[in-house]
Amino acid sequence: MNRREFASTFAAPLCLAAAQPLSPARQRALKRFTEIAASLYAWDLADEGVEPVLETLRETTGANSAYLVALMHWEKRPLTDFYYPHNAKRKTYFPEDSRAYWKPNLDHYKSTRIKPRLSDREELKGKDWLDILIRASRKAGWKTGAEISHTVLDLERARGECSYAVQRDIYGNPLAQLICPNQPDARGYLIGLFTDLVTNYDLDFVQTCLVPFASGRLRTSAGPFAFQTWGAGGAATPVEKTLGTVLGGCWCSSCESAAKAQGVDFKSLRKALMPVANTLDHPGPAEGHHLAKMRASNITPTAALLRHPELFEWLKFRCASLTAMFRDVHAAITRIKPKIDLRLNAYIYDDWELSGIDFAALRPYLGSIRSSNYDEQSGVAAQLEHKRKFLMAVRAMAGDDIHFLSAIGIRPKATPELIRKGVVISSQCGADGLSLGHYDGAPLANLEAIRQGLADADATI
Repeated sequence: MNRREFASTFAAPLCLAAAQPLSPARQRALKRFTEIAASLYAWDLADEGVEPVLETLRETTGANSAYLVALMHWEKRPLTDFYYPHNAKRKTYFPEDSRAYWKPNLDHYKSTRIKPRLSDREELKGKDWLDILIRASRKAGWKTGAEISHTVLDLERARGECSYAVQRDIYGNPLAQLICPNQPDARGYLIGLFTDLVTNYDLDFVQTCLVPFASGRLRTSAGPFAFQTWGAGGAATPVEKTLGTVLGGCWCSSCESAAKAQGVDFKSLRKALMPVANTLDHPGPAEGHHLAKMRASNITPTAALLRHPELFEWLKFRCASLTAMFRDVHAAITRIKPKIDLRLNAYIYDDWELSGIDFAALRPYLGSIRSSNYDEQSGVAAQLEHKRKFLMAVRAMAGDDIHFLSAIGIRPKATPELIRKGVVISSQCGADGLSLGHYDGAPLANLEAIRQGLADADATI
């Protein structure tokens, strides 16, 4: 296929019910999604070729938007299965830790000592993978985007030369490679990443699923697909999960300075909450007895906040800190490109406020939100009601007017039936579009189920 044929094919109108003609009534009543977005990685493009990937996505899902995970964290791919379903060149891939897959302009990082780290791998280095994807996407008439993923600082530098920028727990211990939003160098680096991308690339949106404040002690899961979580997912009860935030981030000196500027007595908060942290972290006989009673009770998080008002003040401070970070990023990129869409990839869909996320406060600084809920891949139909509740929570907190994409889990153990149901639920919950999670691990039947789900939802794009 030559370039002209490629462009004309992709720009052609999408008919989601090509198997049977639509009646006039159904044509008039169809809901119209504005966007179906697909995330791609540099190694996807290197292995399968950018034009074939886009063509497959359009044919199977009706996608009209593509974004590169331009700064990607350290994890096995495909994430939820042993082997790739359609990559002919490799069975698995293990990305380098927190590497950038574009050509950074270092002028954007003059205010920080931290610079983007590039790939060292022969098949990836030396190429601007973001530019490659953008050029092909524009020829196809698609929207374009770039994502800054979970961690922007690799663990090697986080433990060494950049350790000063990492979140700290209440005891002063570093929390892996999670940067502190209040640390000036880390904040300057993050803003530099955004302004670099917006200035130098033809983007419609920049998306981030940066890990915010750690909501508790870091844990590592067991099993064949082990991964690190950045919160208190192992807490026994909701109240323990709320109290467990005191073991998370961040208690660094930069947070203390930011708290002072907000009129918050950070030292007093730390002193008041240290006994809570000690009880959870290394309980003695009396503390262990108290924990056991709490776990056997119906005590609520509200009761815990009433008993420990300092905890509520600390949670509010962290939300204000993260909101201020988004405010600064938004201001920086809209000065460059006023209509750029700053998109939050909301990957925390339970107790997000324990990580510093306040959707209502963030709303003025966001162009759109991507729900990163992948309940389809649980393989359990009943789990999709959890998806429905989170989608409605975002609408309730962020409002009806924000552009809202609902992610659909298309990886195993998702089935075509669950995917179709997820698309219908997304439509019912007021989604303006869909986002696919993720192409690299999706069997062909799961990709095709997106179109089928749109037909079930009486929707088109």
